[in-house]
Amino acid sequence: MRVVVTYPGNVMDAQQAARAFHERGALAAFVTGLVFNERSTARLITHLPNSLRERVTKELGRRAITQVPSSMVVSYPWLEALRTALSRFATNPIYADMIWDLSSHRFDRHVARRHLDGVQAVHAFEYTARATFEQARRTGIATILAMPSTDSKEFDAIKTREESRFPGLRTRHYRYFADRFAARYEHRRAEIALADLIVANSEVTKQSHVRAGADPAKIVAVPLAAPPGIDAIVKPSTDLGRPLSVVWAGSISIRKGAHYFFDAWRVLRAGNHANASMYGRILLPERILRPIPEGLEVMGSVPQQELFAAFERSDVLVFPTLADGFGLVITEAFSRGLPVITTDRAGGSDLIEHGRNGLIVPAADPAALVEALRWCLDNRDALYQMRFQALETARRWQWVDYRRMLIDKITKGLRNAGYAAEFGPEIRVSDIAAG
Repeated sequence: MRVVVTYPGNVMDAQQAARAFHERGALAAFVTGLVFNERSTARLITHLPNSLRERVTKELGRRAITQVPSSMVVSYPWLEALRTALSRFATNPIYADMIWDLSSHRFDRHVARRHLDGVQAVHAFEYTARATFEQARRTGIATILAMPSTDSKEFDAIKTREESRFPGLRTRHYRYFADRFAARYEHRRAEIALADLIVANSEVTKQSHVRAGADPAKIVAVPLAAPPGIDAIVKPSTDLGRPLSVVWAGSISIRKGAHYFFDAWRVLRAGNHANASMYGRILLPERILRPIPEGLEVMGSVPQQELFAAFERSDVLVFPTLADGFGLVITEAFSRGLPVITTDRAGGSDLIEHGRNGLIVPAADPAALVEALRWCLDNRDALYQMRFQALETARRWQWVDYRRMLIDKITKGLRNAGYAAEFGPEIRVSDIAAG
């Protein structure tokens, strides 16, 4: 069975899905958006001013395809490049959203028209699959929908609740997004109806869509994995005498529960006994952030290498999300030997053993978050010992394990849907894309 994998971005789970099929000799192509190729962009970068060159290089570096050969990658870059630029550098989020919506539908139509010939299955991601699946259904091609997020209506209810509790969270752009919600939700529900098989990235994601009406017989969960871990814990135990180092990774947004962390840190009043560094784009109104609590520093977005270094020198990651299909920062933190405080609304919490490699608190409960942080302050030795269990958790669930489970569940799921799914034995391929 030949498969085309499509996604206009380059998130690791999309790349790993493509690689899973490539390892079975079944990948026809990985169709994506903007791709960074150092050789092809070097000429452009050299002509940029020094002040802009480093910034652009870092941003393009995020778009590298590393898991499949470049000969198998098809790129439609221009609208995605514009969306990326607007999302990173424009202050008004409406412009990036408009381009995202346009590029998602145009990308979907390109795939439907140009990339279904000679394949028996298409693996596409939510909101970029409707036209592709409609064409696939007309020609007898199996449809596999990758579902990385919880049901959007469920999150919209959470967001509305939070804005009611904390009116300062509502931005001046509220009406623009509210006016488009119903049509976008209907688009996602149509994709779910057209899918022969839905692959969710966690049980949290799966159950969210089942509650929303998805057929439980055609949805499976394959949890995302950890990157290769460090060889050994590098943070010395002598650091226990220093202030507790807390790290945040991810957008500073309602979805991630950032407003609860700000409130919890203010209540904690740890003084010189703790500090926190927040890495990620600020998506909350400025009035929610100010004044910045003592001992907390907002660092902005940084390359993964810099973030991982912060993980290695920190004591705990705090991730109080209100709704995350998975939360890849959990496994990334584990790979650096860093325990995690998260909520029962993170799909990645399935990998956490409370009190062993991290702590789980109820979502939207600032008192519980304060209590967890205080526990970390009062139990530095026990927190340090969690580092070893966190690293071991990462080692037990790597991307190679994810790919094997993905192929196994897709094979069984498509057979249950009436397709003669066969992908062949696993073969060894390089970790780095050729070319």
